[in-house]
Amino acid sequence: MTAPISDNPQNAVDHRRLRDQALAADRRRLLSLSPEKALDTVLTHPFPVTLVQSMAEEDLYLLVHTIGLDDALPVLELASNAQWDYFLDMEVWTRDRIHIHQLTEWFARLLQADSDRFTHWIVGEQRNTLEFYLFRNIELHVREYEEDPSEIGDGFSTEDDVHYIRMRPYPTIHKHQQEARDQFLEDLLRRLSVYDYPLYRHLLLGSSGVLGPETEEELLRLRNVRLAEKGLLPFEEAVGVYQPLSVPALLRRRYKPDNAGGRTVESYPLPVSAADAPVGAGRFAQILARIQDETTLQRLQSEFAALCNQVIVADLQQIRERESLARVVEKVAGYISIGLEMAEAAADGTDPYRGANLLQFHLLGDIFRVGYGRALELKWRADRWRRESWFSRVGLPLAFWAEAWLGVLGGLLLKKPLCYDNYATGVLYREFATLADLQATESVLERIMTVDLLLSRMALEIPRPATEIPVTYQNLILTAWARHALGADSAHTVAAPLPLSQFRDFFHRLWQQDLEPRRIEECMRQDLIDWLAACSGWTTAHIAEHLGNVVDGLLARIEAELGAVVDQDLDPRYLQQLFLLSEQ
Repeated sequence: MTAPISDNPQNAVDHRRLRDQALAADRRRLLSLSPEKALDTVLTHPFPVTLVQSMAEEDLYLLVHTIGLDDALPVLELASNAQWDYFLDMEVWTRDRIHIHQLTEWFARLLQADSDRFTHWIVGEQRNTLEFYLFRNIELHVREYEEDPSEIGDGFSTEDDVHYIRMRPYPTIHKHQQEARDQFLEDLLRRLSVYDYPLYRHLLLGSSGVLGPETEEELLRLRNVRLAEKGLLPFEEAVGVYQPLSVPALLRRRYKPDNAGGRTVESYPLPVSAADAPVGAGRFAQILARIQDETTLQRLQSEFAALCNQVIVADLQQIRERESLARVVEKVAGYISIGLEMAEAAADGTDPYRGANLLQFHLLGDIFRVGYGRALELKWRADRWRRESWFSRVGLPLAFWAEAWLGVLGGLLLKKPLCYDNYATGVLYREFATLADLQATESVLERIMTVDLLLSRMALEIPRPATEIPVTYQNLILTAWARHALGADSAHTVAAPLPLSQFRDFFHRLWQQDLEPRRIEECMRQDLIDWLAACSGWTTAHIAEHLGNVVDGLLARIEAELGAVVDQDLDPRYLQQLFLLSEQ
């Protein structure tokens, strides 16, 4: 006969483990459901209180906002006091100041969710917050024994004919918030006076003696302590996640502490499950897919969640939707992948478990800093070049580099650099996800810098057309080359608009005859290289080696856009991105 679970310690351990696994599965499923199904799942769960209170605060916060604050009152009723603390910590602070209107809204919402528990909670764990709130919102007058109530003044009310209270007025623009505040405070104070009159009296007297700035500073300190346990450091500390770290410095930081992880946060998933890694997955996901130890994966999951929280604070974000959180997760995973690629590239390649060992022995935050440092180095290089560049000296805008190069350059010049995606994955800009992204961006930057140096050596005369034609490096170079090829510019340095009649002669010379689709003559490609060499003072070999791809790109665009156009159909209005033309 099998002994009862309570009589068999091993059975009790196994039962607890199975229960925890079942709860974890329920939490993961819950967070993936639509708002309506998520609420129904919580309310129909066999153990709804256990389910909700077993959730990490971040998970519950996201779930409540997904369901909707008004619809999620039954979920808030099931939440623990610590989870209520987290909602206040996240919702009522603006940097280092309490947003008093938000505090009213959340106090009223929690009072509506569970009035009895709220009353106990606010006079116990949140007593300092309540006294500060009363200090900011009420005026107290204690009536003397012989004082007539009519002498106290207008607007005062009392529950005991001794303590008279008047609500502090809000500015006119906040009148609707004042009405909600008045209704909440009247209800709360009435409850407190009935619940415990001596406590009610002490709260009123205590609030009148509050030192506002000092109390708010102490509340901030306590909030920071609570959030720091979840990786939500104060902003001044959180921004340290963006401090660059070199690979040698990373490798010198050998062992990370055993408690680097922490709680399970289901809504911050690792970028891939251990079962498989999708095609094109980053290096972080590839390594995770080969880790079989559940304890290691759990520790990495907790550490990853804390790192995501640190990035959220550093970016001054407030995550309330799954889509916003998914972008943070992708960003963190991407820079960890880049850091891993860089650290693995620095090794001799003899250790097949190099990537797994990096995750095992080094903090994810340090690996992130290595990856992000690589992006910052590229940004700083772009910033330094821009300050000294030829195009800036002559007063040309960034649009001078045409759409594709402008996109890449614009992403690098942002305060936090981004990868120019051009809607390949549905967005114009995204975070760098792999070392290949950075290398491709660096390659484009080097081409821009080389063309800028070329133009500075050519000393081209910048045209100032009468119309609003944007001057770009493409139409500047091609127009000056066309004038040279036609013999219209003996000095090789003029890029003034060409008359259409002259351009037709150049256009006719460009193409190989009797070839469909039309291709540019090889001799014209060589002529462009020779002309660039003559104007810049560089050798043709140097031009071909360092600018051959730029030349080929310019000619390929001419072929793509003008290859099917006959001479008679040329219209200056549709050619200005490649050639500056006039109607003459």
